[in-house]
Amino acid sequence: MRSLIDDLEQLLPGRVLGPGAPRFDRYRRDMVSDRQLHRDPAAVVFPESTEDAVALLRYADRHGVPLTPRGAASGLAGGAIAASGGVVVSTERMNRIVEIDRSNMAAIVDPGVKTAELDDQLAPLRLFFAGYPMSEEICTIGGNVATNAGGGRAVRYGVTGAHVLGLHVVLAGGEVLHLGGKRLKDVTGLNLLPLFVGSEGTLGLITQITLRLTPRPGARSALLAAFASHAAATAAVVALRQLGSDVPSAIEYIDGRTATATAAANTALAFDNLDPHTAALLLIEADGRDRNDAGASVQLYRETIAQQGATIVRSAVTDTDNEVIWRFRKAVPWWVKRRAGAFHSVEDVVVPPAAVPDLIERVYALDTPLEYAVFGHAGDGNFHINPMKPPEVPDEQWEPARDTFLRQLYAIAIELGGTISGEHGIGRKRTTYAAYATGPEVAAAAQAVKTALDPNGIMNPGVLLATAR
Repeated sequence: MRSLIDDLEQLLPGRVLGPGAPRFDRYRRDMVSDRQLHRDPAAVVFPESTEDAVALLRYADRHGVPLTPRGAASGLAGGAIAASGGVVVSTERMNRIVEIDRSNMAAIVDPGVKTAELDDQLAPLRLFFAGYPMSEEICTIGGNVATNAGGGRAVRYGVTGAHVLGLHVVLAGGEVLHLGGKRLKDVTGLNLLPLFVGSEGTLGLITQITLRLTPRPGARSALLAAFASHAAATAAVVALRQLGSDVPSAIEYIDGRTATATAAANTALAFDNLDPHTAALLLIEADGRDRNDAGASVQLYRETIAQQGATIVRSAVTDTDNEVIWRFRKAVPWWVKRRAGAFHSVEDVVVPPAAVPDLIERVYALDTPLEYAVFGHAGDGNFHINPMKPPEVPDEQWEPARDTFLRQLYAIAIELGGTISGEHGIGRKRTTYAAYATGPEVAAAAQAVKTALDPNGIMNPGVLLATAR
């Protein structure tokens, strides 16, 4: 009797991994900290073209085999973990940069292209893909699109979806949709393109992406500023956002305790002048035509935050200085991971930017036995407020304490006009909370779209769509 592995091998010869094969274990997880979500797939397949994807999806739809698209598995919500009995569809071999079109300021890429690899090709042309997230060294363009990823510079440039011009998508039945393209205007019928951006692989498999490119700034300059209170730091965020055309390209927040611990754990970065009594830090970045232009903006930022009593901890003069400041910010989530291991939860609530002071004030007033790190993209209202289990809390109390914490955190964000995820997505991790955020009417409408495009429910079942709690 033929097995699933046999069938898949016939469809994609030499591009199938079964249980027990070398490297198979890596496909049972992404970077979500919740180990209970990890699961062995029935198989892993590696399509190399749209034609491969069509054959695979037709087979899976006919036989009811669940499929989970996977990029670099750098996601933090369990969205790349297979359903029970399901197959992981890795896009790592779909990794061509098909075209960089300078005339139309567009790039056509396969979904498995690493974000940093595309940037390496664009840098000599003085262009960049402005919607990239902060994990650009490891994530893929397909993953960015599937989660509508954002990053530190979204305050000025927007998230991934603002830079997606076109997609090729294979639906569950094998039909191929060619959506958008290099054109900048299109009102021909319903605009289906945004439907697939952020759909987390639940509506189809993305096999090609057309991206809008942006002129690369001639210079970037950043500074790191310390504040004596959280209220002063968030007031500075509001003031910086009101600078109109001079709005910073990034405004990042790090609470003082987390910043001090991160600096102590990364001595090579030489951030040894942090005052232990600092309540919060802001990383503020300017970009401009040249270094003088960026420098003038930074001077304006200094004057703006001086009104909130800011102390400048570090200021970038060169590109190397700028990179050191960003490396410090990027080290923060890794400190959280080392500090708490499996006993932490990476969150990314988002509120309207003007509500940032209220969010932070209320978060610090939470009654919980858990510790939590507060950092993130203050400029666009997207915060990583990550609970961690302290040593004195027994392991068995972690999950109920985390659930209570998340309910409180999500309630605050929603009450302030926000929601439970700004860039990481729902994945498997947050499906039981999603209906709480969207409401039953939106959840039902989303399920209706899913049913229309994937009537047999084979595309990443158990991911994204809201369920009652």
